[in-house]
Amino acid sequence: MDSEVKTRGNLKEAEELALSLSEALCSGDAQEAAKLCQRLSQLSVPVSVGINTQAYPQDSIRLWVGVEDAQSENYIPVTVEVSLYTTIAQLKEKISHDFGFVPALQRWVIGKRLAQDRETLYSHGVRKSGDKVFLFILSAQAAHLTRQQEKLDHEQQRIEGIMESMQSMHLIARGLGAVGGEKTAPPPLLPPKPPTVQKPAVLPKPQLGWACAVCTYVNKPTRPGCEMCGEERPKDYVVPVIYQPDQQEVLRIEQEQLALLQYEQAQQEERERNFLYLLATEDLNLISNTTETECPICFTPLQPEEGVVLRECLHTFCRDCLKGTIVNSQDAEVSCPDNCESKLLDREIKALLTDEEHQRFLELRLSIAESRSEHSFHCQTPNCRGWCIYEDEVDEFLCELCSETNCILCRAIHNDMNCKDYQDDLRVRAENDQAAQQTNQMLQGMLQHGEAMKCPRCDVIIQKKDGCDWICCLMCKTEICWVTKQARWGPNGSGDTSGGCRCRVNNQACHPNCQNCH
Repeated sequence: MDSEVKTRGNLKEAEELALSLSEALCSGDAQEAAKLCQRLSQLSVPVSVGINTQAYPQDSIRLWVGVEDAQSENYIPVTVEVSLYTTIAQLKEKISHDFGFVPALQRWVIGKRLAQDRETLYSHGVRKSGDKVFLFILSAQAAHLTRQQEKLDHEQQRIEGIMESMQSMHLIARGLGAVGGEKTAPPPLLPPKPPTVQKPAVLPKPQLGWACAVCTYVNKPTRPGCEMCGEERPKDYVVPVIYQPDQQEVLRIEQEQLALLQYEQAQQEERERNFLYLLATEDLNLISNTTETECPICFTPLQPEEGVVLRECLHTFCRDCLKGTIVNSQDAEVSCPDNCESKLLDREIKALLTDEEHQRFLELRLSIAESRSEHSFHCQTPNCRGWCIYEDEVDEFLCELCSETNCILCRAIHNDMNCKDYQDDLRVRAENDQAAQQTNQMLQGMLQHGEAMKCPRCDVIIQKKDGCDWICCLMCKTEICWVTKQARWGPNGSGDTSGGCRCRVNNQACHPNCQNCH
């Protein structure tokens, strides 16, 4: 009880000190204000200090406000009439009243700084009409705002408005002795009111429209996107059957249908123009640029029709740079110089090169293709450019350029000898003939590296070009298992499993790496 009385005494003293402090500050008495501040601080009572609105310029200004949210690309300009002493909290209430955005969703940015509720526009440098501020509208999800919370805030605002209006009302005292102790006559009695018939409760009119999930603005049912932030209408929303759009909405729908029709017509016309242009350029080996540009290699300005546009990637270059790229290429396919994966077409390469340069490019392409092909064989005739890609069952190559028959197995030309006689003769000539010695060394190298083997029956050198591990000697027709380097069958020929590699006997492979020698 004593503490409560003491608290009341502190509050009364604090009120008197606060009032005296206000008068000292207004009069400019610094010493008195300091003393009052010291006495007031000893009471430890919460105090609020503010500047009277009369100290500010009293003229209203028209404030320029740019409104945007997370979904919009550009802000929407709005003009608001305010005073310089208006606080940010008051400004939020005004926007909530005029446009329906609750204060919890509003974030004000003035002079590249986030404004707080207690701050005034004057403190942020706002002085005259046309000064710019920005309002960012948060989504209801980002502000953690629910419909229940929005209703509670709205009711609180209504209560505060009622309280303010009641404070401004002049109340008349009841009873006797209202003024100077004089008695006043009691008011005349009013006749009793007739009983009123209570009307039946009327159900509230259903709200037509859909609420935006981002900014909570209620839009007209037929509107496809939010009028404020542009958010799409919920996909599960159905326009009520009883809804009748007003004249403004009917005009908007008609304009929207007309704009959609014009857009479709423009698209169709563009497709037709593109198709005709494609037909016109199909017969051209090179496509020239239609606009002014710059070569990305030599940075030379290119006027229309001076550059070349590649068909595959639409990159544009000058002719000299493209020609230099082709001539200096060491690959069978010429890539776009702009470090993309597209290739130059043969028709483009031929149109950019002279006949002599194109012939050299084709020869280079053939040479590259031969060197990269796994089963390529070059004609053994000196200075002959003939070559082929052979298959597994082919053992000879007839060169169309020199008309010589090449033995692919021996990698040589021996028209008058079979492979065994040639290899025997090669071993004899290798002692004195350098060319024969090189050929013999090549065959021995193939044996050492496992690229060839000797027939277990006739001792001729044979090789497997591709396919399974079954091979057949061309000389003695012996079936051979390549992986074991043995005869496939026993001495009695095909089907004799008493000898040979014995593959698949007792369901066992002849070798872990066997590839179907049977």
